[in-house]
Amino acid sequence: MQPFTYDKEASYFDLMVPTTDTTKYAFIMETLLAIERPLFFTGNSGVGKSVVIANLLSQLKEKGGLLPININMSAQTTSLKTQFGIQEKLEKKKRGLFGAPPGKKIAIFIDDINMP
Repeated sequence: MQPFTYDKEASYFDLMVPTTDTTKYAFIMETLLAIERPLFFTGNSGVGKSVVIANLLSQLKEKGGLLPININMSAQTTSLKTQFGIQEKLEKKKRGLFGAPPGKKIAIFIDDINMP
């Protein structure tokens, strides 16, 4: 586990204190992303699933090669809104064919998938 160093300049909401659980979940997620496998985190509300995922995707984006797409669902989310939310972040390759920019991979993070 990485040691935590407090940064006085960092925003409270940007702080991530590593625990054994967050370290385990981040390792599993990074391993599955590396071998291009889907991942579904479940758990009780408020345990930090979204924070762990967002933090790791942010770190991987900074390293390069990964383009995260974040979708937050709500009771008003429709399938069309979801489709456009994903497509607008992708590059159009051909008519009706979308994909990641050259040299990048896509990771789509859907938060609160049970809301709609």
